[in-house]
Amino acid sequence: MSPEPKSLDAPLEPTLLDRTSFVPLYYQLQEVLKERIESGRWQPGDAMPSEPELARGFGVSRVVVRQALAILEDDRQIVRIKGRGTFVAQTKLDARAGGLSRLLVAPRPAGVALKVLDLRTAVVEKSIRTKLSCGANVPILRVTTVLSLRGVPLAIAYSFFRRDEVAWLESVAQPGSSLPGDLVLGDHGVQLAHAELSIEASQCGQFEADRFGIPHRSAVFLVLCTEYQRLDDAETPFEVARVEYRGDLLKFDLEVSPDDRRSIQAVWGLTEQGNGVVARPLPGAS
Repeated sequence: MSPEPKSLDAPLEPTLLDRTSFVPLYYQLQEVLKERIESGRWQPGDAMPSEPELARGFGVSRVVVRQALAILEDDRQIVRIKGRGTFVAQTKLDARAGGLSRLLVAPRPAGVALKVLDLRTAVVEKSIRTKLSCGANVPILRVTTVLSLRGVPLAIAYSFFRRDEVAWLESVAQPGSSLPGDLVLGDHGVQLAHAELSIEASQCGQFEADRFGIPHRSAVFLVLCTEYQRLDDAETPFEVARVEYRGDLLKFDLEVSPDDRRSIQAVWGLTEQGNGVVARPLPGAS
């Protein structure tokens, strides 16, 4: 039996779309639907409302709905099956590069773990405070995590937040344990906006090498990023992160949005070698 389609519960309504904006309605609509998916309100495998229901709920034509769904389908966030309907797609094995918060946009799929290695209020350099737009007296929380897929460690992140903004994260982050798979930003009023990042080739230190299980000074991708959150009509810094991705198992691609020439996303995914390693069960792995 097919899943029941999601009901158009508030606040899915026409007022979410700005008819006076220069941004096309179809693009606004796909952003609203994407937020429902990435916040975890609609889970992978869920049946979405039909085209007529979406059109009525948002007060737009079915042409607008089809254009919005086409964007989500191209981005592999939904799957449309002829004769059955539209469904939320399973989470991809590739993801946008970024900080810890980028991995908390949606629930983690089975096999993906975010283990906390360290958690503390840190003394940080001026450049981090500048990027977080905070003064010298604002407490900064540093969270060190390792991202693993089916027991294979792929990335280590050093993330910095204004401590008063992430009390919910500090309360559940336990060094030595993984973050709950259903912990998502949307449940705590956080909506990510854009990110600023740089990617460069580097070599891992002994600490990272030990966690990755690779030789010291092996090649890694070093990503430095600032994640922004959307507050009212403004975007403010939310996280500054330094992330090391394994160079032997991962690759990076750049995705340029067809609707916004300024929008470029760095997306990581497994290489052929990475797919082979992840597909093999590790000794002692559960």
